[in-house]
Amino acid sequence: MRKLQRFDIMDYLLYEEKREELRRNIMKIKRPRRIFIKDKLLFLFENTEMVRDHVLETIRLEKLFSEHDLLRQLDVFNPLIGEHGELRCTMIVLNSLDWERPKRMKMWKELASHIYLVLDDGQKVYAQIPEIPAINRHPCSIRVLKFVCGSHYPVKIGSDFSDLKVEEKLSVAQQKALREDLAASSNILEPALH
Repeated sequence: MRKLQRFDIMDYLLYEEKREELRRNIMKIKRPRRIFIKDKLLFLFENTEMVRDHVLETIRLEKLFSEHDLLRQLDVFNPLIGEHGELRCTMIVLNSLDWERPKRMKMWKELASHIYLVLDDGQKVYAQIPEIPAINRHPCSIRVLKFVCGSHYPVKIGSDFSDLKVEEKLSVAQQKALREDLAASSNILEPALH
């Protein structure tokens, strides 16, 4: 997938005008990329269009105008976009377990290393935690994970964590969406209107 560039980001006033239509479109893109493991975990697989939406929404909410601020948002959010042959997702814990902070940090490291994808060739690929300066350093219920898939696409997602041993088959729509994201390395988004 392609990283965002400055030309992808419209200013906040133009975004306000186009927001309703853009939000309808992004919801269609997000739907098959939202993957649940029971009622415990949600994985939101990110792609260029979704990250662009994150940037635009942040610019809108914070009313950012300066070029410096806009470029800073690209620095913050671009690491959510996977490199060639890689998927990145935001993992969200849905239940509110009351962990103490030191235990929570330990749990995150352990849980993340037990999340995996089963690819179409049967290979099991475990999650890695990418080094992202603005993300993944605080104890919280959200983590960014990456999966190196190469030329294959996921058909299942699972966990072999001691307290959460489960595997879910991805729907046809989910498999198709993630396969498209992996193939998108050479595709280019249309530049945003300015």
